[in-house]
Amino acid sequence: MQTASFFTFNGSGRIAISRSVPRGISPGFLVCRKLAPGVWFNSVPRNEYERLFRLEILGPLDPQRMWDELHAMTGGAEPVLLCFERPPFTWKNYCHRRMVAEWFEMALGVVVPEYGQSHMQGQLL
Repeated sequence: MQTASFFTFNGSGRIAISRSVPRGISPGFLVCRKLAPGVWFNSVPRNEYERLFRLEILGPLDPQRMWDELHAMTGGAEPVLLCFERPPFTWKNYCHRRMVAEWFEMALGVVVPEYGQSHMQGQLL
C-alpha cells in the first residue's frame, strides 16, 4: 500500500479517501468514505484535526480489517490511498492520508510510503 495526491498518481489501485474529488481527475478510482475526514476538516486547527481524525475516524475501525478491505477493493492491484494535498508535507501542509499510513504502520508493523518518496520523506512533520 502507498499514499499519493490525486495530482501525482494516476495508476491502478487508486482509492479516494477524501470528502470529494478534484475536478478533472481521471475516472477509474475507487472510494473509501470510511477514511475521509469529518465535517470539521476545514474548520479546526491541525492539533484538533489530528485528535478528531484519530478519535472519530480511525478509532472505531480495526486496522487489519481496513487493510484487508482496501486490498480486496483493488482486486490484486496495490492500493494507493488518495487525497488532495501534494508533498512536501510541512506543519502547515499536512495530510490525513499520512495519518492513515502511520496508523497502519503502528498497528500492523508495515511500511506505507508516499508514492515516489522514501518512507522517511513521507512522514508528517
